Amino acid sequence: MAAREKMVMTKRLLMLTVLAVVLVGGGLFYYRLHNAKKPVTPVTAAVTRGDVVAKVDATGTLAPVTTVQVGSQVSGTIKALHADYNSEVKKGQVVAELDPSLFQTQVEQARATLIKAESDVDRAKVDVDDSAAKARRAQELFDQKLISRNDLETAQATAMQAEASYKSAQAQVTQSRAMLNQNQVNLGHTIITAPIDGIVISRSVDVGQTVAASMSAPTLFVIAQDLAHMQVSAQHRRG
Repeated sequence: MAAREKMVMTKRLLMLTVLAVVLVGGGLFYYRLHNAKKPVTPVTAAVTRGDVVAKVDATGTLAPVTTVQVGSQVSGTIKALHADYNSEVKKGQVVAELDPSLFQTQVEQARATLIKAESDVDRAKVDVDDSAAKARRAQELFDQKLISRNDLETAQATAMQAEASYKSAQAQVTQSRAMLNQNQVNLGHTIITAPIDGIVISRSVDVGQTVAASMSAPTLFVIAQDLAHMQVSAQHRRG
């Protein structure tokens, strides 16, 4: 009886062992079947032409690529403004005017000074001719022993002095003409024009305001040459 039970137990153990081997083998087969690498399938597409778009995210100040500051080279009071914010201007177009009355007065004074200087030259030329003639006559009289050497030297000194006065008067004419030209230039600077084609993006003055150009030209307008092209001033930060 004991031998029979022992044989039954042996058969059951053998069956369990076989069943365990079958289950383990089936599991390994199932795992390898579902985890096997699938073949790579290439993706094809037709070659086309297009734009390459790059996107950059940044924070900064947007400004025109080229800007020009329009200032005044002379001091004065703003008489009129012919441009404002967002005004489109052309090169040479009048954008502002200063009161020209003071500069016009200076031009007239300089012109009067020049006329007087030219008159002084004419008078000095007459004196030169007269003193030269008297010096020649004194030389003739001295040669004839009719006047003293002192009288001759006095006549010659007077002629030389007249010549020096004539040259001084000519120099004064040159200086007066230069002053007139300078005042005329200053008068012309009361008309302020746009140096470039562009759009006014800033106006710093109003009618009636006084501008002082003592040390540097004060800025009246800022003109952007082309708003179609802008630049961003951004600070780069390393992550």
